Amino acid sequence: MSKATREDIEALRHTMREFGRNEIRPRVKDMELSGEFPRDIYRQLGELGAYGTMLPEEMGGSDMGFEALAVVAEELAYAYPPLSAGMNLQAATVPLTVWNWGTQDQIDRYVRQLISAEILGCNAMSEPDGGTDFLGAMRTVAVRDGDDYVISGTKMWITNANVADVALVYAKTDPKAKHKGVSAFLVPTDTPGFEARRVKCRVLGGLMPTNGLTFTDMRVPASSMLGAEGEGFKIAMTAMDYGRLTVAARSLGLARACLDAAVEYADLRTAFGEKIGSFQMIKHQIADMAVEVAAATELVYKAARLYDEGTIGTRESSIAKYYVGEVCNRAAQATAEIFGGYAFSDELPISIYLNFAKLWQTGEGSANLQRILIADDALGWKRMDRHQQAARPRHA
Repeated sequence: MSKATREDIEALRHTMREFGRNEIRPRVKDMELSGEFPRDIYRQLGELGAYGTMLPEEMGGSDMGFEALAVVAEELAYAYPPLSAGMNLQAATVPLTVWNWGTQDQIDRYVRQLISAEILGCNAMSEPDGGTDFLGAMRTVAVRDGDDYVISGTKMWITNANVADVALVYAKTDPKAKHKGVSAFLVPTDTPGFEARRVKCRVLGGLMPTNGLTFTDMRVPASSMLGAEGEGFKIAMTAMDYGRLTVAARSLGLARACLDAAVEYADLRTAFGEKIGSFQMIKHQIADMAVEVAAATELVYKAARLYDEGTIGTRESSIAKYYVGEVCNRAAQATAEIFGGYAFSDELPISIYLNFAKLWQTGEGSANLQRILIADDALGWKRMDRHQQAARPRHA
């Protein structure tokens, strides 16, 4: 159960909104031009407690819960989408997974430093040809050798891997067992055999680096395993659950940014002697955005509050992730149409909005996958909550 009151949540939202307005947006152009990763902003966010809402106070967190996590994700995405990528990595996917599945030594070594952003983490899960079945089709292997495991293989689309200090790496310890043969490891990125290579993605801007990883006979101690051998699939599913909620919240923040940008521009731009906001088609687009953002807000925070109440919200986070992703894409497309040619100007963030709307629709499970999961659940063929109950981590 969350310890946060309604006043706490609103105070956090105000803090994050002010940080985005005063510390992020004024620096975006300079940061993009320099190409330098803004590690100082990550540290500032860590000091503000942005990454610690899910962790108890004794670990340096605030214990404010999932609703607070969604607020931070939403407001950072509203400020500038690429800089909200750290939400999954610094607040949920890496530290919360270690907290839920790690040994006390692993928890003591990593969790506090991750949520303070003293160190950065990355989640090495997806592979070049894995697609939606990235765990079952995984080719990265970890072979036991005495007190160590030797990991070999490749990963792809790993956010922040080139600047991270520790990686959550998934590998097959029993290749014949498919999903049941996957295990998880915590690997310092300076481990011999760990190589990150930046994948240039112009459409993502420079502040969310994505990478390919190569593990060449990378030797790690058996004590670096997270959970037990063969528990990697269950660990990954809980991590994806958190990720879907934060991606949905980030998509909501981006949809809000699109709506506000469209409203402001429509009230300023004139054509045929009138403000374009007076044109019926523009009004229809803005109305649709306003309604859908309102509906998306309810879905995101319903899922977050269910988690805070101790209810397994897998179904709700999947529904939110799917629907809000659709809303965000429609909002970004409508905003681009309202801006016309200016949507492609580097002076405005509209092209970034378009690209990140599509990226987040794919991340943490594509729209098509979410549809399948939601339909299977509705049909009673595969209840999402039952599956999650079997995979529930010990600290959740």
